[in-house]
Amino acid sequence: MSARRPPALLLSTEALLGVTRHPRERTLEVRRACAAPGALARVLEGALSAGADGALLAPTAEARAAVAALGAKLPVYAHVPNVPEFVRDSTELGLPGTALKRLKGAPPATFVRLGLTGITHAGGVLKGDFLGMVPIMLELEVASLAARDLRAVVLSATLTDMVLAGGHRALFVHLVPFVRARFGALAGFESHNLGHLLARFREWGVQPDLVIGPMNPLGFMMKPTPGQLLAEVRASGAAVLAKEISAGGVVALEEGAAFARGHGAAGVVVDLVDVGTDASALRAIAGAGTAGPSVAAKA
Repeated sequence: MSARRPPALLLSTEALLGVTRHPRERTLEVRRACAAPGALARVLEGALSAGADGALLAPTAEARAAVAALGAKLPVYAHVPNVPEFVRDSTELGLPGTALKRLKGAPPATFVRLGLTGITHAGGVLKGDFLGMVPIMLELEVASLAARDLRAVVLSATLTDMVLAGGHRALFVHLVPFVRARFGALAGFESHNLGHLLARFREWGVQPDLVIGPMNPLGFMMKPTPGQLLAEVRASGAAVLAKEISAGGVVALEEGAAFARGHGAAGVVVDLVDVGTDASALRAIAGAGTAGPSVAAKA
């Protein structure tokens, strides 16, 4: 085991999924620019040069191409699953076809590990239990990214908030050690109900390595209230990374980052839509904060 610190600054590609709080025209402009061959790899390389610790990547075609191009130079924080694509593929191809699509070109060891995960989670698979199949879904999505330097596996807000709403403590408790042991990576969760999630984690004794959620000076998307969320961040034992720091493009990145770090965030997550194809804007907020305490992850 080796100690790893949670990141102080990540560049996210969530906008490529069509998920954004910025004006639609701006989002479409960024998506078109990043669709050009090699464009996203250049942006991510620029982000690393500007001081980013890595990229929060959903398994999209653009992200996979960028990971393949940059290889071990790119620290990857897997943002999984890509729910729209996974649901579409499952509907069109069924689970076996969906799995084969994501395992295309994977090394033999990946198939072995997938088999072991399938065996240990056979109950959920046989019952068709969606939540019971989450570990297998993570296996497939992480395999499809094929990251050479996988730093963390972060469950996307779509699933995190669904599991939270259902009160499924057991799944959260299971996923943290599963991710650490299976991937040798940090275990994280993204939520758009950050205050609620952190409160539940304290109540349930769930101790992930990092949690990502909205924090900004305007209180935009800060639930249940900005004050309650900030109190939970201070009380949390997990490293909290702030997203939506620009509040949909209204707040300057420097101001948003300073607010989040000043209220206990261990780091910040900036989306592509905030910087476009010129990641040099990250330089102004890189290194301004200090990452939280190191956490153990398998090397």
